[in-house]
Amino acid sequence: MYDLEKAFEKACLKDMLKKTTEYDMYSYYIGKQFEIGKVMKSPLRKDIHPSFGIFKSTMTGDLLWKDQATGKSGNIISFVAELFNLTTKEAFSKLYDDIIRKNLILITDKGKRIEDSYKKTKTIISIQKKNFTETDDNYWGQYFINRDILKKYKVYPIHTFWVNDIISSIFYTKEQPLYAYNVFDKYQIYSPYGSKKNKFRTSCTLYDMYGLEQLPKYGNLLIITKSNKDVMVLDRLGYNSIAPTGENTPIPNIIMQNLKSRFKRIVILYDNDKAGLEGAQKLSKQNQLEYVYIPVEYYTKFEIKDISDFIKAFKITKSRQLIKELLNEKGENSSKNNDKTYK
Repeated sequence: MYDLEKAFEKACLKDMLKKTTEYDMYSYYIGKQFEIGKVMKSPLRKDIHPSFGIFKSTMTGDLLWKDQATGKSGNIISFVAELFNLTTKEAFSKLYDDIIRKNLILITDKGKRIEDSYKKTKTIISIQKKNFTETDDNYWGQYFINRDILKKYKVYPIHTFWVNDIISSIFYTKEQPLYAYNVFDKYQIYSPYGSKKNKFRTSCTLYDMYGLEQLPKYGNLLIITKSNKDVMVLDRLGYNSIAPTGENTPIPNIIMQNLKSRFKRIVILYDNDKAGLEGAQKLSKQNQLEYVYIPVEYYTKFEIKDISDFIKAFKITKSRQLIKELLNEKGENSSKNNDKTYK
């Protein structure tokens, strides 16, 4: 059924964007110009540690906001709703009134430059979930990842998936299981035994870091690792961790500053091959963080690059011992707040 109200709102938004830009809307209500991707104090609440930022979505081209402390995020309409304690409909009306009727929010050169600097591309991944089976338990079990951890990190076995309403040619089989990582409102597809071309597919952006949703508010230690699987293995060993979308992918400043305000110590643990070491060194230099890696001899002798490979080969006890040695920890692992041991 055709939704007249939504059609009207869409037409109104189009009219608003002829008069101004999303950047200029945010600037007007924040009360100053700002830098995209730079952390600042939240205009939505009293903010001791800067934890708010506005960024351009690489998927949709929209200018979005994110409050790392509260976890809230959205577009300009939801921002106005949060700022003035309005409903979505009331926020939309206020924007239309301020831009169209009152002519208060004008387009600026900076806003136009920002608008023109991004190409709007959009990738939407949809999935068809299936029930867990022995095949899934066997695959994840070799890394000591059980269903409790998979549930915590929102990992689902799937029959197949769609990209922009086009069904994939890849389907789940016992020989070729297929999984989806749910990251915020997006998905990463993982085919463990697939070809290099088909192994991964994602709609995630730089801001959709795996494990970010599961972190405690504050902690003693955070490990930045290189893969979703490593995040779950480190959880199994008792450590908080997150993973960017790749070893050479930068971490947005707004996220990094927020993490530094929440965790006493942040350590990078990437692969011990050339790409991993170079990526760790680069991230370390950019953010003044320490980095560690599994001794290179494990790679040359056993082709073990990461903690997932290590726990598969040497089991839990030796893996815990390795991480403690890398982190120079003494005594029992106390890196997690409210640490939970999975049986």
